[in-house]
Amino acid sequence: MKKLFYALLAVIFIASCTTEKKDTHFSLKVGVDTLVDGYAYLQKRAAGQWIKLDSAVMIDGAFNMQGEIAFPEMQYVNIDNIKRYVPVFLDAGEIVVEVIKDDREATTISGSPAHEQYELFEAKLSVYNDRMRSIYEEYRIARDSGLVEVKDSLSLVMDEVYKEETAFIKEYVLKNNTNVTSPYIAYGNSYSWTVAELDSVINNFDLSLAESPDYKLLADRVIVLKRVDIGQPLLDFSQKDTNNIDLNLTELSKGKYLLVDFWAAWCGPCRAENPNIVACYADFYEKGFDVLGVSFDQDREKWIQAIHDDGLIWNHVSDLQGWGNAAGKLYGIRSVPSSVLIDPDGIIIAKNL
Repeated sequence: MKKLFYALLAVIFIASCTTEKKDTHFSLKVGVDTLVDGYAYLQKRAAGQWIKLDSAVMIDGAFNMQGEIAFPEMQYVNIDNIKRYVPVFLDAGEIVVEVIKDDREATTISGSPAHEQYELFEAKLSVYNDRMRSIYEEYRIARDSGLVEVKDSLSLVMDEVYKEETAFIKEYVLKNNTNVTSPYIAYGNSYSWTVAELDSVINNFDLSLAESPDYKLLADRVIVLKRVDIGQPLLDFSQKDTNNIDLNLTELSKGKYLLVDFWAAWCGPCRAENPNIVACYADFYEKGFDVLGVSFDQDREKWIQAIHDDGLIWNHVSDLQGWGNAAGKLYGIRSVPSSVLIDPDGIIIAKNL
């Protein structure tokens, strides 16, 4: 009987420990080195939009906010009068942000263990970013000087650095599978991974991360991408063309190879890629190839002007919702340019050509 009593006591003790209420309260204290007054906002990004979570009045360059946060999450302090968004990995506890108006690098954030972890990752990532910036500057000079061979060579070097960076990020989140910032890092870079790679990352995460908002976004993204993976039938959609006439993907793709090109007038890499698509269209249109441009623009006039300026003579559609484009969401598009190639039977046979 004594053994049973002590066993029950142990179970009750363990249960009480595991059900102990988690601290979710945060206090955010922000100071700016210049004595500015006005408003400050706590915001986050969701579906390509800014969402305001809280606001405060700044007096003599300082303000406080308090609230609850169920799981550490990247949020942003937006200070009106100095036009700054300061990223803060918000965590429970007292967090102090010291903003230096004219020096972003000098801004300090303390009191958030999650933010400290994220800064360590950023420091390692900066090695690749610095290399890319340096190479791109050489690339820009070669491009502007008409040095085609040098430009093309540097383009290949940038591709290699990008591959190295992508591999580093994947290795980081796999190794740091209990780190509360890893789902955020993984989701932010998920556009560069295959469905299989995303699956391996999610399945490797510790169960303690399942409540992360970014973990849930990542899991939802995998579901979307599996529906539009290579070998899957197209997902149909209709949007209006430049003449406000509805065009339907299924109808446009019947009996031909159709490249669905997700792009935007404001997207530099998209505009740089357009001449290649124009050339491909000219070479293969008579052989059963076509293109459908799906724009992530919001400005109708700029969208139509870019079509004209770049000589894009194929069909174009848009709902003018920017990153909220319904077709983009359907196909899990999180970066442009992106593309999907559909065969005459309506099957996805390639992506991001």
